Amino acid sequence: MKLSNQARTCAPAAPIARAWYHDLVFLRVHAASALALLALNASACSGSSGAAPVAITPGAVASAERQASSPPLASSAHAAAESPSDAGPGWLGVEVAPPETGQGGVLVKSVMTHSPAENAGILAGDRILRLGTETMTRPQDIVRVVSSRHGGDRLGVALVREGVERLIPVVLVPRPDPDDMLKLELGDGPAPAWRPLATVRGSVPATLAELKGRVVVMEFWASWCLPCRMSAPRLSAWQNRYGAQGLTVIGITMDSPEVALQASVEMGMDYAVLSDPDGETTREYKAFALPTLFVIDREGNIREAMVGYSSAGLEKAENTLRGLLALGP
Repeated sequence: MKLSNQARTCAPAAPIARAWYHDLVFLRVHAASALALLALNASACSGSSGAAPVAITPGAVASAERQASSPPLASSAHAAAESPSDAGPGWLGVEVAPPETGQGGVLVKSVMTHSPAENAGILAGDRILRLGTETMTRPQDIVRVVSSRHGGDRLGVALVREGVERLIPVVLVPRPDPDDMLKLELGDGPAPAWRPLATVRGSVPATLAELKGRVVVMEFWASWCLPCRMSAPRLSAWQNRYGAQGLTVIGITMDSPEVALQASVEMGMDYAVLSDPDGETTREYKAFALPTLFVIDREGNIREAMVGYSSAGLEKAENTLRGLLALGP
């Protein structure tokens, strides 16, 4: 599903140890004390850590989705994709950062699974010197050049690996939507293990592995996140409707246990809530925008991922979890 056809809204995650979230390239730009989150994907992201609680009504949900359905970036991406001669904005699939002092180019921190970069043989630790004929001096240069190209374009990548300069040809692909990109970054196989979490409410095992045999819906949320308030009633309904069939719904937040408990009561969360105050589990799941939701099968594998709030996305997630429950233990 193309993002431009799927209304969604999301909020930046809490402002500690965060990253650029870009649907062309993931950039983690190191600041003096923390990383800054910039939601540069084609979503309408909103929210503030100081926002007061807002009453969620059907009209408010519809309004938010209308606002998210046609942001400028989404419109231009959709138009490009519809043109027969244009495959849409290009995508490389690397996480980049400034290199060490005294080194030139832009450092490749990681390469996403099944991305054009991986297919071309680009590796973590490489330093990109040029894209085409343009010299790369900042991570933003990578974003600018790749976003100006289109899926199917060929791009020469000049890089340094172990002191040797190489030229690698890359064929870009159209950028994935945020949900698909999240699954690509996490890779295939089991969901990441939880880092230490504090139980806020409900009965939850110490590890995700102990939930094997149950279907798990896990959402990363925050007390100040308006879209999270939109999704909470739906998640509560899932827990009440499908819990006896083998579903466990869990909300994970970087709020303190005290703040999380108060917010979970205000938001009517009828499911388990965990606190991740150090953000370690949140980082493991790349939940750099909120809400971020995962559907995990009985074997512990991620089967669905959704970034931001979307009624259509929640319908898809519910269909996925119903199918998994129907398979039985």
